[in-house]
Formats: sequence, C-alpha cells, structure tokens
Amino acid sequence: MQTPLSLQVKRQLRPFVVVLAGFTLASNLLLLVAPLYMLQVYDRVLSSGSRDTLVWLTVLAVFLLAVYGAAEAGRRRVCTLAGDALENLLARRVFTRFEQDTLGQSSLSRDMTAISRIRNTLQNGAVLPFVDLPFTPIFLVVLFLVHPMLGFLGLAGGLLVFGVAVAAELTTREPAKVSQAALRQAGDFAGGLERQRSAMVAMGLIPAAFRRWQAQEKIGQDLAMDAARSDGKFTAISRSARQILQICVLGGGAALALAQEISPGAIVASSIILARTLGPIDQIVGGWRNSVQAWSSWVQLRNGLGDVETEPAYTPMPRPAAELGLDRLSVAVPGAEHPLIRPFSWSVKSGQIIAIAGGNGAGKTTLLQTLSGAWMPGSGQVSLGGRNLHEWAATDRGRYVGYVPQDVELLPATIAENIARLDAASSDDIVAAAKQAGAHDVILSLPDGYDTRVGPGGVHLSAGQRQLIGLARALYGNPVLLLLDEPTANLDSAAAPRLVSALVQAAEAGCIILTATHDRRVIEKASTVLLVRNGEVMAAPSDQFIKLATGPGVATTAAKGPAA
Repeated sequence: MQTPLSLQVKRQLRPFVVVLAGFTLASNLLLLVAPLYMLQVYDRVLSSGSRDTLVWLTVLAVFLLAVYGAAEAGRRRVCTLAGDALENLLARRVFTRFEQDTLGQSSLSRDMTAISRIRNTLQNGAVLPFVDLPFTPIFLVVLFLVHPMLGFLGLAGGLLVFGVAVAAELTTREPAKVSQAALRQAGDFAGGLERQRSAMVAMGLIPAAFRRWQAQEKIGQDLAMDAARSDGKFTAISRSARQILQICVLGGGAALALAQEISPGAIVASSIILARTLGPIDQIVGGWRNSVQAWSSWVQLRNGLGDVETEPAYTPMPRPAAELGLDRLSVAVPGAEHPLIRPFSWSVKSGQIIAIAGGNGAGKTTLLQTLSGAWMPGSGQVSLGGRNLHEWAATDRGRYVGYVPQDVELLPATIAENIARLDAASSDDIVAAAKQAGAHDVILSLPDGYDTRVGPGGVHLSAGQRQLIGLARALYGNPVLLLLDEPTANLDSAAAPRLVSALVQAAEAGCIILTATHDRRVIEKASTVLLVRNGEVMAAPSDQFIKLATGPGVATTAAKGPAA
C-alpha cells in the first residue's frame, strides 16, 4: 500500500524535529541568563559591593551564553540538514511525476522552484520563530512572577503584535497570490521567446514582445508593490509597538521600584524578558510573506505529488520480441475530448521500416508519442513483444525503445553522455552508435569530440548536428522499436542518405522502425506506408503509395477498426 506523502515527510523529519526540540529547549531556557544576570548584579552585587560575586556571576553567565551559542548553531545545522533531506524526498517524487505525467499537467521547473523555496525556508532559519513561539508563555509567566502588572503588559503586547500579523495576512494574501501568478505568467512568456530568437529578430518582433512582457510584468509588479506596501506598514506597526511596550515596561518597572514593589534589577530584567517574549511574534510578522509562500509551495507539492510513488516497483523484463501490436488503438492529444485518430488495429514484426504519412495536423506526431509511451492512448492498447507498452515501467521499457523527435533537444551534458542516455557505458558502444547514425565524423569535428559539452555554457550545435546525435542516442543499445519524427528534415544532401542507410541497417538487425516522413528516400526503403487522413489510418505497400502520390492506380487498405 502506498504511503501518503504527508506521512512520509513526517517520518523523514521526525529525527530532525526531536533534535531541534532539544536544542530549542536549551536555547530558550538559556535566554533567561541575561535577565537573571542583570537581576543579580543590580540586587546583590551593587548592594554588597562584592567583586568576587561579580566575577563568578560573569564567568557563569559567559559559560551559559556560550552553551546558548552552541545550541543556536546546532538547531540551525539541524534545519539545514532537514532541508536537504526534504529536498531529496520531494525531488525524487517530482521527477517521477514528470516521467509518469501523460496529460501534460506537471511542470518540472515550477515544482523544483517550490522545493527550493521550502528548502531555503528551512535552511535560513525562517521556521525558528515558529519553533520558539511555544516558549512565549514561559517568558510571560516569568513576567507575571516579577509583577502581575508587567505580565499583563507583556500579554497585551503579544496580543497586539499577533493581531497585526493576522491583519497583515488578511490584507496581503490575495494581492500576493495574484501578483505571483502574473509574474509567473510574464516569466513563462519570456522563457518561451528564447527558442524563437532568430525568427523574432528577422521579423522585428523584439520590441512588440518586450511591450507584451512589460505589460504582463507591470501587472504583477503593481500588485506586488501593493502587497509589499501593506506588509511594510504592518511590520512597521509591529516594531513600533514593540518599542513602545519596552518603554512602558521600563516606565512601569520604575514606578513599581519607586513604590518598592520590585527591586531596581527587576526593571532591566523585565525589559529583557519582554523582548524575548515578543521576539518570535515580531520575527513571524516580519517574515510572514515568505512563510506563506513556503506553505503555499508545500500545499502545491502535496496536492500534486500525493498519488505519486517514489520508486515504483517493477521486475526487469528480458529483451522483448520484435513484435508491435496495436489493438483498437485510438490516439488523442492529452486533455482533448475527441480522438485525433479513431480506433484501429495493426501489427508489424521485426526488420521492417514503416513510413507514416499524412497532412499537417493529421496526428502523425501524436501517434508516435503514443507508441513511444510518452502519451496514453485514448482507448485500446499498444503491445511490444506481447507486453502492454503503457503498463511497462518506463525505466525498463526505455532500454528497448529509441525515439527521435522532430526538434531534437540534447541534455546539458557531454555528447558521449547524451548518446549513452546519461548512463555508464563503454566508449566502444557510444562510438558504434554514433557511427551507425552517421554522426561520428560530425562529433570528431567538434572542439572536444565526444567530450564536448552542449547546453547552457556549452557548444552551440546546429539542428542537423543535434538530429544526428539524437539518432545516435536512439540507436544506442540496439533498440527493438525505433520511432522517428521527420528524421531528415534538418539534414543536408550528404547527411540524409547516411541516415537512410542507418535505418536500413537497423532494420536488417531486426529493429522495428516507424518514421513520420514526407521524404521519398525514406518511403522507398519502407515496406509499408501508414496514411493518416481525417482520423483514419490506411495501410499500403510503399511502392504503390509512391505511385498513388504521383498518379492514380492504387487502393489503400484501411487498418482494422473496432469491429474487426
């Protein structure tokens, strides 16, 4: 049975909470050292004139405050370790959700940002005022013991500062939430421009894009300014109230001392105790917005990751037979109400190249993504070697599947690591895959060959270079099923024939190859063409399809529908 995320987090943090409670208890009790020291100095040392007493009191106070410093350092260290442990737990689930999401509902970057916010809240000590808050009644009791009037002043001050915190939350919650959404939308808009730079510069769209971004950003910034203005106002009120209460306690203590109801040392001691009483509340008010954001991040992760298994258990399967079967399969874009391709049945065995043809928007890419396991089928099932492909653990299944999207993006790593799929592999296997894809010479021409880093801070590669390296990555490990989306679209006249030869070689080795293409050179090597048109899939021999494309004379055979 799957353990709920909240329970897993509690179990993960329980040891840290126990240690933190111990350090916090010591830290808060030792905060009484300073007022007790002042009380003894004023009431005992000054009245007796004993220097020895002063020395020993000072030595004891310094020792206890050194212990206090160690306790403070200890609990901050515990918070840092707790942040790391929580990040490890949540990040694994976030990546698992990213892998399992077939509806396009997850956002890896947004979830990782939420984890970073929670981790930073723990590591910078922002949770410590909340941990200290339960000790506030202890300091209030001490104030009451000094004198009831001082205790009531402390109680009134605590209620006042707490009321300011509640007012701040009610006033700034909604503007802060709306501003975050607006700023996130502006950030997403800016992020979406990066890959379109060339087209935008060519068509002079940068100024218009800037104006659009500026308008979205201004909405968020205006709301953020309103929230910050309100937050700053309440913070100022809280701190001002603290200072006024300090004066009231000092003045009230002096009046009580004149009436000989308390000693002079109690005046200073009560002022220090009041500061310790209101300190956690004041710190909570000052960091309220960050605390609310951290809590919102936790709610977001808890709701999104609640049904995600950290490490789904699976039994590694042997290499499947090269048999692909589609049983009444319908294909739909995630979230769409109606299928893009209506149910059909079809099968293919090893050593065949299948070309998928059709007009723009017919569903060729969606079909490939469904066959790869990245998207769930609308209905029906896909089997590879007799096993349901979508019920097969992706980590295990991926060893036998190669996929080359139309726009290949390489991971920020070396070319060798990209080809090896970030796995430990021998250089011979990596080079063999590159040679089979026709990418070996291209890679050798790069500054560091196979050790060339790509991605942010690395070498910029052309679309054709990425295409060849992506094919090498797909061919690595001799996959059973190879899926390609317009594989020759970005290749020149010299590289394209090499890619076609690589496909023929892979088919001869027993691989099943399905490729969405309009390239006649690829179609000529295919045994069958699947034509996707108006939601239907029709099959025809490749030679007859070529004749059909150039003139009349062939009839296609529809793949079996639901009634078959």
